[in-house]
Amino acid sequence: MGDRVAWGEQVVDVIDDLSAPFSALLELRRPVQQDAAQLIHGDLTGNVLFSGDEVPAVIDFSPYWRPPVFAEAIVVADGLLWFDLPSDLLTGSGGHPDWQQMLVRALIFRLVAHSESVGASGRARSGERERYARATDVVVKKSAALQR
Repeated sequence: MGDRVAWGEQVVDVIDDLSAPFSALLELRRPVQQDAAQLIHGDLTGNVLFSGDEVPAVIDFSPYWRPPVFAEAIVVADGLLWFDLPSDLLTGSGGHPDWQQMLVRALIFRLVAHSESVGASGRARSGERERYARATDVVVKKSAALQR
């Protein structure tokens, strides 16, 4: 569901705890060029195993059919949400013209997934409201700076 909402293919209400960042991200979402879609890993962060000199192993494949730059944006969004990625590293993807929009979609993807995962409780897990608000604020400020 998060993927479909991120790409404007479905509409959903999110839990109240996440409604403010969700609204801000939806306001930022704009149409993008339709790059060729391909099979991507939609949850690469934390799903690559490293061991000495061995080739890294990708596990727990979460398949989506989207532009490859979207997979990169999900990793960056995860960095913002869970690993305190410095905002100066948000340039990403070698100057792709829709990079910022991919990042907006990646945050929508994660936010909706979290909202759906809490189910009937209707409450974000401890710290999640602040986590999404902080990441959204970084992307809103970056978007504003790019428009100047």
